[in-house]
Amino acid sequence: MIDGSNLEALLHEQGEIMCSTSGTSMWPMLRHRQDMIVVGSESGDLKRHQVPLYRLPSGKLILHRILKVKSDYYVIRGDNLFRKERVPKDWVIGVLKAFYRDGKYYDCEKSRAYKAYVFLNRVSYPLRYAWKKALLPFLVKIKHVILPVKTN
Repeated sequence: MIDGSNLEALLHEQGEIMCSTSGTSMWPMLRHRQDMIVVGSESGDLKRHQVPLYRLPSGKLILHRILKVKSDYYVIRGDNLFRKERVPKDWVIGVLKAFYRDGKYYDCEKSRAYKAYVFLNRVSYPLRYAWKKALLPFLVKIKHVILPVKTN
């Protein structure tokens, strides 16, 4: 989620904006209120792996990665999420161009480190999903058997 009620107007007016993000849906790439992002105006159809900025009907602004491009919508998911979303193309108001992390600039088109991150994030998804949905709950159950909760 991105803060700012007039962000869309600024983006339309200036063509590009820089702001911080809030939330953990794009973690570990973007950290809650720590990293700065550069968002450019949306121009035409976006491609797989790009990160659009879109507005929900509720007015909330979201920044998530495109998994699939369909004729009239995108299939999108946050890097730290497991549920896919269908986002109509007319909800998109901008696209992530770059971000600053610890003062270092990462261009989403040219940075090799960014491209490696995107690749590793996609490849590791099945393992992360299995960890979250199967292994982690199993380990929590085992923990309660091995280390019973003590009451005073």
